[in-house]
Amino acid sequence: MPSTDTHRPGAGPAQVLSLGDATAIIVGLIVGAGIFKTSSMVAGFSASESMTIVWWIVGGALSIIGAMCYAELATAFPSAGGEYHFLGRAFGRYTAFLYGWARLTVIVAGSIAVFAYLFGDYMSRVIHLGPQSSAIWAALVVAILTAVNYVESVKEN
Repeated sequence: MPSTDTHRPGAGPAQVLSLGDATAIIVGLIVGAGIFKTSSMVAGFSASESMTIVWWIVGGALSIIGAMCYAELATAFPSAGGEYHFLGRAFGRYTAFLYGWARLTVIVAGSIAVFAYLFGDYMSRVIHLGPQSSAIWAALVVAILTAVNYVESVKEN
């Protein structure tokens, strides 16, 4: 159940997602973004079918380790800011600032581009818009989702 006490001094960020919600979002992002494109790449670089499975298991184990590290950091240092906060505590404000700029200009933009490309690639098979169909669909989905996020942020304020 979401926490309603967000004004208490020293309180961490309000919990608005349940564990199930957060898990579904992460699994949806990982499966939705990569499983259809990366499985053929992993199989192509593997020497055999059994090595393909080994690499998937190794990748899954590394993902679980990373998730556990984030869970431990969030439990030990409950504060809004995620990686920015953790890097600031560990390496100082300058490193956290540089990470914030990298996240703003490259990391998130790159993720958006990958998701948009995948959407455009798949949507082009449903409705083909010419030789640049994937790029057109990718630009459309970014523009539409940007507009939706803008409208939602204006409603909140």
